[in-house]
Amino acid sequence: MAVFPMIWSLTLSFQRWKAATAAPRVFIGFQNFYNILFKDARFWNSLRFTVFYVALVVVLELFLGLLLAYILNERIRFRNFFRVLFLLPMASPPIAVAFIWRMLLNPDAGIVKVILSRLGINVVDWLTNARLTPFVLIAVDVWEWTPFMFLGLLAAFQSLPVELYDAVSVDGASRFQAFRYVTFPLLFPIMVTLILLRAIDAFKLFELVFGITGGGPGSSTESLSY
Repeated sequence: MAVFPMIWSLTLSFQRWKAATAAPRVFIGFQNFYNILFKDARFWNSLRFTVFYVALVVVLELFLGLLLAYILNERIRFRNFFRVLFLLPMASPPIAVAFIWRMLLNPDAGIVKVILSRLGINVVDWLTNARLTPFVLIAVDVWEWTPFMFLGLLAAFQSLPVELYDAVSVDGASRFQAFRYVTFPLLFPIMVTLILLRAIDAFKLFELVFGITGGGPGSSTESLSY
């Protein structure tokens, strides 16, 4: 199922073809690649934005996921409740998340505007400010997909052998030393896997851009997929 679209797309990349007309396809070699790489400034803008976006969301989600997994791996009250609560954002369809956050951030009647006004804070239209809009998308992505990192790391935490911690405790290691020399090395392989999976998915950024910013203001939040 995946091979045919890939071959078809590769074939079309070497041709000039307007699907809306009956004009035949014309082989033009690498002309399309040349136009994109050397004549299309929007491609480079979208590439820079996508790389910046992916790097930031993956780092933030990994850090927050690791922090939450570490806390909720401990025996605290209402632990199971919080575990379920933190997974809810990931269970929502991305396009629904995008439209909900667009309504929440509405500068005229959004709940965020109401809360900030009650607190005496000046309301900023995040969706029309080219400097702030990318960080709005990043914040929404982190809210939605930190649970992915949290779930994977929590499962990894629970699979760690207790005997190792008993041994380092007998040796007088602190909690920080136990994390640095025991927990982190054991978690590293799963962290690498989670980073790769999340980065691959983040590079396909489309729904949040479509539902929240539409690529704007201007073309400041256009991604490679949008």
